Parts: sequence; structure tokens; C-alpha cells
Amino acid sequence: MTQERLIVIGPLPPPHHGVTVSTSLVLANPILRDRFDVDHVDTSDHRSGGNIGGWDLTNVRLGLLAVLRLARKLRGRPGVVYLPLSQSTPGLLRDSIFVFAASVRRSKVAAHLRGSEFGDYYRGAHPIMQRWIRATLARVDSVAVMAESLKVVFEGLVSAERITVVANGTPDFEPKSPVQRDPEHVLFLSHLRQRKGVIEAVEAALLVLPSRPSTRFTFAGDWESPELELALRQRAGTANGRIEFRGPVSGAEKDQLLGSAAVLLFPPVEPEGHPRVVLEAMAVGLAIVTTDRGAISETVVNGDGGFVLGDPVPRELADRVLTLLADTELRERMGRRARARYLERFTQDRADRRLADWLSSVAESI
Repeated sequence: MTQERLIVIGPLPPPHHGVTVSTSLVLANPILRDRFDVDHVDTSDHRSGGNIGGWDLTNVRLGLLAVLRLARKLRGRPGVVYLPLSQSTPGLLRDSIFVFAASVRRSKVAAHLRGSEFGDYYRGAHPIMQRWIRATLARVDSVAVMAESLKVVFEGLVSAERITVVANGTPDFEPKSPVQRDPEHVLFLSHLRQRKGVIEAVEAALLVLPSRPSTRFTFAGDWESPELELALRQRAGTANGRIEFRGPVSGAEKDQLLGSAAVLLFPPVEPEGHPRVVLEAMAVGLAIVTTDRGAISETVVNGDGGFVLGDPVPRELADRVLTLLADTELRERMGRRARARYLERFTQDRADRRLADWLSSVAESI
């Protein structure tokens, strides 16, 4: 029996961020490979993450090349075209060309929103762009969001029967060598950007250290700007070396950091999708201090697998971190509960199956 075609559109690492990692995992999905004839249109921009969603000649050139590659692949029999949906005008204009090209060639379109800002972006767009967005979404056969609470993002834009939930998963924690957990180690693992709460996390660290001077904080990720790096390094200079900044980490180095930490501190300020770092921390069995953004509150149960605050207020973040550091039994219980929830809902196998089932349902109407 001939398999249905699936064309996956998306970028690959480097840099490592939510969409590039997600595309890698989609392409590696063994269930999709079993059900579909999978092809890929690469939209990678291997420069730093600061180029995401912007306009420049390189972005335009890469976008046009991706459109041409998709056009060639669409010459065959119709299938399903899967793409992550952008939340900015440059990215969405490119995505709309993908959508219209697939629709014209009678392929089904499945769009995956991995963030939670689309509704705000739409409402802030120029009326002409709003009309273009509506015309684009009208050609999309099905849209997936990261959590039930995020379905509202498409209210008035996409009918309820065309919206589904396809959450992220992450591979299990399997370090290549034994890792010793440090009960005084707090980890911030993300891009070092203002929207990720790095400023508030540093301020929280500075509030924790006078009470627990043995605690050490590691901030790992790439910097948003040299100005932010300079400001936070100067701010952390009073911590007597207890606050360390590292660059981006991956592989064994990332495993070592996750395995050695006692607490994940990740307090995003602005909207999120379904942050992988939260899932990775749950897989390791870390207690988490975070904020209610995107799908986080549907992922981490407040008071069970960690603390989910309404906003990243440094004093409140510090208080939760101090509570976990001072109470070993509570911290370890929350870590166990976080891992149990990961195993129940957010393994990579479960995510692979959710995605494959969704795309199979889209393909049924071809």
C-alpha cells in the first residue's frame, strides 16, 4: 500500500531553540516514518537566534529558496504539508506562501503553533495584514496548539473543530556517565534574554545568597545582547563567584548541568509556548520554580512538581527557591512528582504518537 506523502517544513539546529529542536524531533519520529513517506523543506538560518523573525537580505533569500524547494516537492501527488506557524509578519508572510502553494496543489495543510502570542500579534497587525492572516488560515486544514488553554489564541480566526492540542515531549534523561546531584545548585537553562526572565532570575539569586551563601547558580545559554551580558555580569559581580554564566550547552555538558542541579529556576516574563527546558527538568526529576506562561501551568502542577508563580517577582522567586533548598524532603518529593508527570504525559514516545495521530487524521481527508 502506497504511503501518504508528508512534507515537513522547518529549520534545523544550530542554533538550538524550540522550533529547530522540534523540527529535528519531528523528522526523527519513527511513527511518522512508518505511516508516511516523509520529506523535508529546510528553512534553516544557522546564524544566531537573534535573527529569528527579522527582516534582512539573508532571511529573504533563505525564504525564497525554501519556497522554490517546496514548489518542486509539491509536483508529485497531493499529501500533507506540516509547518510551524510564525507569530511575526516576516515569518508569517513566508508561511502564507507555503500554505497557499500547498493548497493550490491540493495538499492538506497542518500548522503547529508552538508559541502563544498569535492572537496578540493578529490584534496588533495592520488591517491589511489581518485580512491576509485570515485568508491564510482559511486555507489551513488543521491547527495544533500546545495546551487546551491556548485554543483561545485562534478564537474568531479558526473554527473549533479545526483546532487540536499537540503538546511537546522530550527524550528521557540518559546521561552517558553518572552525575552527582548537588543540593545547593540552582540552574537557569535557556536563552539569556529579558523575555525569559533572566534579569529577574539574577535578582532572585542575589536575594537567596545572603541566606544561603553556599548556594551556587548557573545561567547557561546564549546572550540576547552584549549590553545585557555586561549589565548582568556587573550585577552578579557582588556574588563572590556564586553566580556563573555559561554559553549555550548541549550533549554531555547539558546532561551534567541538569543532573547536578537541585532546582530549575525558569521564570519567563513574556508569553511562552511549551518550553522544552521545563520538560527536560521534569524528566530529570527536578523541582521547578517558574511562572504561568503558555502551557507551563498545564505542565507543572503548582505545589506538586514545583512552584508556578503568576509573575516573576524576584522576592517571590527567591522565597520559593529558599523553601526548596531548605527542605530536602519537599524538594525531592516535588522532583519525583515532576518525573512521574513527565512519564505519564510528556515522554517523546507520547509526543511522537500525538503528532502522528493528528497528521494521520489530517491525511484521511485527502
